[in-house]
Amino acid sequence: MQETTESRTQTGPVLSLQRMLNYISRFRPEIPRLTADGVFGERTLEAVMIFQRDHDLPVTGVVDLATWTAIADLYQQMQFTYGPPPMLAVLPCGTYTCCQGQQSASLYVVQAMFNALCTVADNFHAADPGDKNDGDTWDNLCTLQKLCGLPVNGTLDRSTWAYLAQLYAAMVTRSLLP
Repeated sequence: MQETTESRTQTGPVLSLQRMLNYISRFRPEIPRLTADGVFGERTLEAVMIFQRDHDLPVTGVVDLATWTAIADLYQQMQFTYGPPPMLAVLPCGTYTCCQGQQSASLYVVQAMFNALCTVADNFHAADPGDKNDGDTWDNLCTLQKLCGLPVNGTLDRSTWAYLAQLYAAMVTRSLLP
């Protein structure tokens, strides 16, 4: 079947609606899970009507501006509450590096991350807070670089930071989940 221009323009908003309702249904089990296929079928109609009922909107099954806004607002609120936290930009833009012996305020965050990692991984050591790349901070950076296949020089750079952030997310952040 050949897709017409009219059917393409209708698919985008319905697909967005289904994705938002699916996300909401993860935390509100009264909303049925949907197949996000861009087709406004019976299950989508049911989900819209249940949402309308539960949010004191006229139960019509029609996604008017009030219904769309209520769904989008709740979706954004749930994304903020339950979704991943926003990325933290710690390193200055550009080709930033902090070599052995250099000072940088970014090292306070790096040290806190290593201190959390050392509670769940034997590879790292607790680092005293400071703004200098030396001692345990430098050792931890070298260990991380070795584990990740990066050049081992103890320098804090964008590649090392990217691996540290991923490791922290995988081993610390996820271990804190209920």
